[in-house]
Amino acid sequence: MRKISLILATIALTFSSCRKTPDYVPYIGGNSSLAYSTYAEQFDVLWNNINTGYVFWDVDTTDWDAVYEEYMPRFEALDMRIESGNGVATKELQALYEEAMGCLIDHHMIIQVKNLYSYGHDVVNVNPANNEVKKRDYYYKESYKLADELGKFNKNLASNSVSGYKISYSGYEKVNTEDVQVTICYILFELPDGRLIPYLWQNGYKMSAIMYGLNNSSSPYYKAAQLIDKWKNAALKTPKNKLAGVILDNRCNGGGYLSDLNYVVAPFVKKELEVISTRYKEGPGRLEHSVWSPVTIKASTENRDLAGENIPYVVLSNIYSISMGEITTYAISQLPTGYVVGERTYGATGPLLSDAVDMTYGGPFGDIERERHYVYTSTYEIKTHEGFVPEGIGFSPDKEVLTRDAGVQGQLDAALEYIKNYK
Repeated sequence: MRKISLILATIALTFSSCRKTPDYVPYIGGNSSLAYSTYAEQFDVLWNNINTGYVFWDVDTTDWDAVYEEYMPRFEALDMRIESGNGVATKELQALYEEAMGCLIDHHMIIQVKNLYSYGHDVVNVNPANNEVKKRDYYYKESYKLADELGKFNKNLASNSVSGYKISYSGYEKVNTEDVQVTICYILFELPDGRLIPYLWQNGYKMSAIMYGLNNSSSPYYKAAQLIDKWKNAALKTPKNKLAGVILDNRCNGGGYLSDLNYVVAPFVKKELEVISTRYKEGPGRLEHSVWSPVTIKASTENRDLAGENIPYVVLSNIYSISMGEITTYAISQLPTGYVVGERTYGATGPLLSDAVDMTYGGPFGDIERERHYVYTSTYEIKTHEGFVPEGIGFSPDKEVLTRDAGVQGQLDAALEYIKNYK
């Protein structure tokens, strides 16, 4: 089977034929330049392009043909109301699209459509992931700002203002990358017996960009890169009798670069590791996928065999560990001494590679301003080496510690306790 380098990360997917042949050819990526003037035509455009380009029809149980049959008459009814001089509230349109498309399993997906006949063309936003996540029994209420709480807790840890922890070194930085602000926290915990545990938390995987600033003190990335490097060096160079374990905190990590596996997994393996495979849509039929291609993690030039030294590598995950925050969690869980503490992750695992859209039949399409619709959807599908497709489900921890019960501090304490007692 063709292998793919970690940095290039290629993917493939499969689809079956359309319910009907549209009077236009659904477009693949970019802008369609399709004109429409009715709610029914707008729904038809979205339905056909999702039908063609959605990568998860092999595992999504939604009866997409039945969706068309049930909802097309309801959108046509909206057009009849417009013709009779009555308006359609955006709230009503939102509810209709939620019913029709809000149960798809792509947890990256965002469906946006403009209300064609509202004042100012109000926008409908449908996020299927939000609908599913809210049904989980460990979901946090919307008013619960978990990311803020985790950030404040780690900032207090880094400033030595949380009692009960012995810290040998700490640092906390915020850095603006090209598209998002990333917060990084590095702490070197010290156990009562003097052994050390390097801990790293970041709310997004942008290491592949940030580390360019490592040796350039004038770079805006310099301080953040220094923290990442300190964590890696502590994990790689602390003597075996002094290193109790390593912690990577993926809680509230919204994802980022797949190539960041080179920084958090590759330094801790001694040979090639294949834990996931990818595929993309290579034709318009629902099940026209490419072959599965393994994503290969190659050992770094500078590496440490944690398994050979029987040193635990613990990952913290929660419901808002998303995309790369999940893939790295799973990859580390597959190491011989890898262990996950926390909660089942979000379930948005299908990569989105904007520069690969033209090569596939999948991925985002539309333009909310020019075309009055936009759909953000995964370019690729992944499966684990066991054959599990985690989209819409996520990865479960080895030890469940729920935020609602233990809080962010309790989850960290569980990870530290596991390492402390590890044999």
